[in-house]
Amino acid sequence: MNKMFVSPWLLVSPEGPITCALDEPGLVHMRQGDADGACGPYALMMGLITLGALKRDHIAYMGDWDGRSREGRFRNALREHGALVSRGTTTKDLIGLAGHFRGEGILPELINGNKKELVEAVQDAIKSDAVALICVSWSKLEGHWLMVVGHQGYEDNGVYQPTHLLCLDPLSEAPKASLWNAVIAVYDEEGKAVRGGTYSCDHWGMDGQVSPCKLEQLLTLCLES
Repeated sequence: MNKMFVSPWLLVSPEGPITCALDEPGLVHMRQGDADGACGPYALMMGLITLGALKRDHIAYMGDWDGRSREGRFRNALREHGALVSRGTTTKDLIGLAGHFRGEGILPELINGNKKELVEAVQDAIKSDAVALICVSWSKLEGHWLMVVGHQGYEDNGVYQPTHLLCLDPLSEAPKASLWNAVIAVYDEEGKAVRGGTYSCDHWGMDGQVSPCKLEQLLTLCLES
């Protein structure tokens, strides 16, 4: 039996995924430029929007934020990376950026491990209403951040085997009929790797192009209870 689990924070809409963390539902997806390395900050901002710490429409007027506010300090920290964030951001950078919202109860946690451990951590994050940001790589020099909105798998005799991570990718346009616009195939129904070698997962987006990839790290954002 196929089963699917998605983030309770998100709802589908004709414009794209929206968060229910705010009194007025707001769009979550943010699209990055094709020639920059800003996937990390974009994925992080989607997570902060999902949890209600930022408003999607508010980000369009980032220049008006008071530099003394947490939002203003967050904006200034983004600017320090450069307009295009051409060299990308490290996990340490993202944790530092997320730290500006500790006053809103946002707690970041970095999780390292092998593929099995990272997939299990994604399941735990979705189950506990946290936001999961996954870093994947296509080579030693090419990495990318996405927000995981859910997972799909196969259940047999009460045993659930995750097979796919359902992701919101800042490199693709916003999905209009689902919560995700990219998928990472991590296992088959029997729990075997999708392909052999280091890059044992498959990534595909709305263009249908499939490429081998590897799960590298997970950064979760949760609300302090």
